[in-house]
Amino acid sequence: MFTIMVADDEASVREPVCRLLSRMEGVDRVLAAGDGREAMQLLENQPVQLVITDIRMPAVDGLQLAGHIRSAYPETEVYVLTGHAEFDYARQAVQYGVADYLLKPLSKKKLEEIYSTSYGKYRQRKEVRQVDAIRHRALLEKRIHDLLHDVPLPDFDRGLIPPYEKIVLVSFSTKDLQSLGEASVRYFIRGCAEEAFNRLGPAVVCVENRLVTIVLFSPREDKAAWEREVRETAVWMEEKLRVPVKTGYGGCTDDIKDLSLMYIRSMAALGFTELSRRGDAGGKLAPVVRALLGYVHREYAGAAQLTDFAQNHQINPNYLSNLFHQETGMTYSQYLTQHRLTEAKRLLRETQLKIYEVCEKVGYKDPAYFSRLFKTVEGQSPNDYRASAGGA
Repeated sequence: MFTIMVADDEASVREPVCRLLSRMEGVDRVLAAGDGREAMQLLENQPVQLVITDIRMPAVDGLQLAGHIRSAYPETEVYVLTGHAEFDYARQAVQYGVADYLLKPLSKKKLEEIYSTSYGKYRQRKEVRQVDAIRHRALLEKRIHDLLHDVPLPDFDRGLIPPYEKIVLVSFSTKDLQSLGEASVRYFIRGCAEEAFNRLGPAVVCVENRLVTIVLFSPREDKAAWEREVRETAVWMEEKLRVPVKTGYGGCTDDIKDLSLMYIRSMAALGFTELSRRGDAGGKLAPVVRALLGYVHREYAGAAQLTDFAQNHQINPNYLSNLFHQETGMTYSQYLTQHRLTEAKRLLRETQLKIYEVCEKVGYKDPAYFSRLFKTVEGQSPNDYRASAGGA
């Protein structure tokens, strides 16, 4: 919306200029102010892209108004009018950042030139902001996707993350989106899900195979509102896509580093345990990936480092990491964490080992970290899990 304001204490000058400008194509609104003070009040209530002001006005003159606009509204262009060709006025006008210094009376042609120049700059700034917003959004989605898959957030990209009090993660499982027309359906789901959750705060939607994962950056803790939106979104997806939809709640956190663990929890809630997210590939897995899975099952209580396995098998660790992710749908770290917690739950159910002993047996050295990790993924502490599962 392109708005122009004309400030002049002489109605005989102000009104004809307003009429001419209001008839120009692309002008949405023309405001009139009788002096600089009234102009300042109008600027407080709505954005104005172009101001044409007389220099000599009561209360607040045109140069004072120009200085105020330069300080408070730097993208607003200012043109100053005067009936006197005075060098001092022109010099001060330049100091206040005005676009031009004009002599009365203004011709229609001159007004058209002023408007055309100002409107062109406005459109250019708007297009640049739109492109920047698209790039920012794409990079934010990429970083959130990386965090879900246990790739750390680079320090130089921390400014991408919206401010939040709590981060909420929920995943929805649907029929394979490819059978529904992958590109159009993914675009449709992402847009509608973002619109729904953006009522509660900035939201990022990641669509991958059968999973639609929403990460909400909430400015406040409001579990009732989150749960209501989750239910309504699931119903909406079933109605629009005409396929059954399951919901996996990953929980909430105040630490963005927990996203990968919350993602594991949401997958577990959906029944995607270990390799089932891509379908148990069985013999279809590459031999080296099957060997790496066996290594995890044998060595999870120790270090179980992918780099050690890669070195022993003379394989590039980056290649192996990418291959594992490609074939299993999980990062190596996610798989190791999930397997360790699966074993921890078995020990909690079937033995009387103390929590710190369970912690050590599944490969963790710090009981406090283990308990926090367990609660983040499982939604309850190890002791509560043992009690609810009727453990030994």
